[in-house]
Amino acid sequence: MRRCYPWLLVGLSVTLLLSGCGSTAPTTRAPVKTSVPEVETEDNTETTLTPAMMVSRAQEVWQTTGDINIRNGYLLDAAQAFLAEGAPAKASQISYMLRDQIRLPEQQNRYHLLLAELYGNDPRVGSAQRLELLQSITASAPAAKAKKFALMATDYARLGKWLAAANALLNSDDANPEHVAQAWQWVNQASAQQLQDSTRFNKLPAYVSLRQLILEHGFEPDVLRQQLAQYQRVFRNHPLVTHWPDNLSNLDKLAQTNRENIAVMLPLSGRLQVTGMAIKEGILAAYFNDASAMNATRIPQLQFFDTNGATADELIAAAADADWIIGPLLKENVDALLPKLSPQHRILTLNRPEASVSALGNNGQQELLPASFSSQVYYALAPEDEARQLAERVFTQGRRSPVLVASENTLHQRMQDAFLIRWQQLTSGLAASQHSAPTLVTYSDNNTLREGILDALDVAQSKERIKEIQSFADGELYNMARNRRDIDAVVVFTSPEQTELVNPVIEASISPFGGVTVPVFATSRSIDYAQSRNQWRDLENLHFLDMPWVLPDNPAPELAAQTDALWPQRPTPLQRLFAFGVDAYNLLPRINSMAWLPQLQYEGLTGALSVNQNNEIVRSLPEAVVTQERVKVLAE
Repeated sequence: MRRCYPWLLVGLSVTLLLSGCGSTAPTTRAPVKTSVPEVETEDNTETTLTPAMMVSRAQEVWQTTGDINIRNGYLLDAAQAFLAEGAPAKASQISYMLRDQIRLPEQQNRYHLLLAELYGNDPRVGSAQRLELLQSITASAPAAKAKKFALMATDYARLGKWLAAANALLNSDDANPEHVAQAWQWVNQASAQQLQDSTRFNKLPAYVSLRQLILEHGFEPDVLRQQLAQYQRVFRNHPLVTHWPDNLSNLDKLAQTNRENIAVMLPLSGRLQVTGMAIKEGILAAYFNDASAMNATRIPQLQFFDTNGATADELIAAAADADWIIGPLLKENVDALLPKLSPQHRILTLNRPEASVSALGNNGQQELLPASFSSQVYYALAPEDEARQLAERVFTQGRRSPVLVASENTLHQRMQDAFLIRWQQLTSGLAASQHSAPTLVTYSDNNTLREGILDALDVAQSKERIKEIQSFADGELYNMARNRRDIDAVVVFTSPEQTELVNPVIEASISPFGGVTVPVFATSRSIDYAQSRNQWRDLENLHFLDMPWVLPDNPAPELAAQTDALWPQRPTPLQRLFAFGVDAYNLLPRINSMAWLPQLQYEGLTGALSVNQNNEIVRSLPEAVVTQERVKVLAE
């Protein structure tokens, strides 16, 4: 039985067709000079032709007329058609054979667009390289310009340049409803620092203005309605007003819910009694400092229920009349309680249920989409959140080859996994040559920790080479071990005690001849402010994330003074849990606005808080560094 391979025939046809594309014309007949205008694809392409037929037509034109421009037009059409059919290998074959064969400027633009599409998922080519190629295209045809800017938008988004991505997408087609919605999404993902440079993007003034308006008045529903109405009058006929975001049309959702009766479910006895009491003290502190509640017609009533030994049914019965429930704390209690809640129960859990997954887009960025008005919102001091944010900080600072140090502890391994997933997403827009996979060091005790770090930095191998050279030397040999030159950051997921050991080992392992400091990054889980005073000397130059409550320039100095007087020398973990309780209470009147307007952030004691589309409270933590034995908070 004979089998036909059309794709092989296409490849052979193109090979034979282009084999004579030098200075010699086909021998079948003398080439006929024809004037071919720079035209759009549609003008020299028959829609009924298959890609293989286009290749055959190109061969026929070349053999009969010798016109390289018409031939190239058909081949470009064929390559584009192959790409549209999901056959990039065939399109790549044609593009490879067409290199150095394109003469007309418009065909060069089409060729470069084709290359940019083909390179879209090539790990050897980064987004910056594709953008450079796209920016060189000077196409005047509307279809080509639209494709150029659409491709640029994709690569800007991969690099996290959200305003540039939004502007490029709108330059592609600013009236397309999908483009308007995506541009609005990207503008809201831009950082405050990126917004400072927004004036250079010609398509974004209305988008940036709307975001700023929401940030200024998002927690004032009545004022926000008035401001939005005025905005719509000023920008009437603008695509963003024409395709108005749905959540901005339903601002009645922002009204505060009743919170006259608040039930708090915490472990107030048993092995977690100390933990539960620290959170309870934070909730009470926020309650007595809630001036708006104290001035209300009816002061909220707080009831505390001990979850230790209580069943889900018992907790539900106890909180039957509650407008809001805060808690439970333990994940197993959360999972047991949620299915039993009735629709009228509104709950802010102090952990995330097992099925809850953070909302991340294709490039790993949290998507800023409105949450549903679920009666269930989840607030947790999740270590994975800190690990993901640490990956973003390391990447933003230009680090591309980190070493990850993590103990065999389950918690530290979870944090390492979260970092690795986020790191892979962040580096997706880079060429393979522009970054390297993190080097992993896993340890079980102090000895394996030291050995693992020395091995990862290549110091151990350097010492072995020195010993080998010394064995051949007659006299005394002066030497100093050297470390790998590609390592530009060390990220540690360790306990506070182990962090004090890791930092000096790394500092001692970095060769001074390189003239480059390799910073060490950590999360709040690696820092304990109640350790010995010598710890800050051992942690010199350590960068770490932590909640504002325990950092210098505390945002609530009066409350801090009161707690210091009541609980002097309180351990750092309990201080963080106290702040957790304060923020849990203070979130209740703000949750509706935060869920419906994902741009909003509440500046709490545990960080800048927002609500994602999965109804999870997301914390953004400031970065600090230990310098001259003191902690200094770094600017964003």
